[in-house]
Amino acid sequence: MTISRTMAAVLTAMLLAGAARAATLEGGSITIQRGEQARFAIAGSDVPTDLRADCTLSDVGGSASLIFDGEHYIAMSDLAVGETITLRRGEMREYHLAGVVDAATGGYIAFNFTGAAAAMCFPGMACDGAGDGATSVTVTCRNAAD
Repeated sequence: MTISRTMAAVLTAMLLAGAARAATLEGGSITIQRGEQARFAIAGSDVPTDLRADCTLSDVGGSASLIFDGEHYIAMSDLAVGETITLRRGEMREYHLAGVVDAATGGYIAFNFTGAAAAMCFPGMACDGAGDGATSVTVTCRNAAD
């Protein structure tokens, strides 16, 4: 999902003007398997709220594809809603999320484990490890320290 520059500027101005308070993420550590979702709820407010969180993807036993998701979360950092993350065996990724929660009911951020990363394999190539999909991935998210 891409937001317009105007919308991003308005939300940024609201944050800088102090109109928004910090949102609270219900953090934790969740190990998910293929087809499952690690979801972290965000407490709402009567005005748009600033969210800063740190998330780590770890304990990957093979290749894995995850899709970042969010409801009422507008990303102001690199990891956007709908973005696909591809991991390899033993890899660990850390994301520093910054965004705005735009609903009084709150929202959530989530990581959906969609399966093994698709292997690029052309005729005549050695395709060792193409079926080496991870059975689980651990997702840990918490509120960022200021």
